[in-house]
Amino acid sequence: MAARKGSRKPAAAPRLGHGEFVVYPGTSGEVYDLLQRLSDAAGDSPDYGTPGLSLDRTRLTVRWFGDLPPAVQAVVDGADGVTVVVQRTDFRPGDLRAEADRLRREHADIVAAAGARPEGDGIEVLVPPAAGAPEQALAGVRSHVPLFPEVGEASPT
Repeated sequence: MAARKGSRKPAAAPRLGHGEFVVYPGTSGEVYDLLQRLSDAAGDSPDYGTPGLSLDRTRLTVRWFGDLPPAVQAVVDGADGVTVVVQRTDFRPGDLRAEADRLRREHADIVAAAGARPEGDGIEVLVPPAAGAPEQALAGVRSHVPLFPEVGEASPT
């Protein structure tokens, strides 16, 4: 969880691993059953991205790189009570997660936090205020994927 400059510090959120999800009040059990079946079918596939749930909790977006494997396609086809949309990602989500880890490790002085964007189109990078303007601070940082920088501080876990 990150706090943007000038904002109140958010409450700590649980750290979730790939394929894990938070249970929100007011969401039907069918959605969580579907998410669990998707996680089970996708396993630890690097092609599986962050799923998205519409605000009204009636549409689930499954983000995937490349073609869906048969087991995942069967879950999507068997969805009942929830509209499922498959969104192809520009980059393999597993590669984005690995690149975000590399950026945090190799550039810890100017990368306060980094993570794959849910859309699968690049990496969100949090640059501490002391590092200056994010674009300038990241000028020497090389990556094979687009970086989306913001100024902020990573909250302790």
